[in-house]
Amino acid sequence: MSQSPTAPSGPAPARPRLLLVDGHSLAYRAFFALPVENFSTTTGQITNAVYGFTSMLINVLRDEKPDHIAVAFDVSRQTFRSEAYAEYKANRTSSPGRSP
Repeated sequence: MSQSPTAPSGPAPARPRLLLVDGHSLAYRAFFALPVENFSTTTGQITNAVYGFTSMLINVLRDEKPDHIAVAFDVSRQTFRSEAYAEYKANRTSSPGRSP
């Protein structure tokens, strides 16, 4: 019995993978994961969030091997979520370096 010429041979090609990253969430996590006193420039600029963000991003790229990546950052404080639900983040304290 012979195979049909139209039958696939071997496994199907993998679908492209897209990695979506919540940039602010990752930076916030990195900020608190690394001690400030160990990550700053000679002028005192704190760099722990930048270092941690980059390290975590490199690790997930290495582990997940996506074909594409998108990192999203919120640019405004007023969002559709807070318009739809007034209590959204109502009990959350303000981020470091921001006024309430």
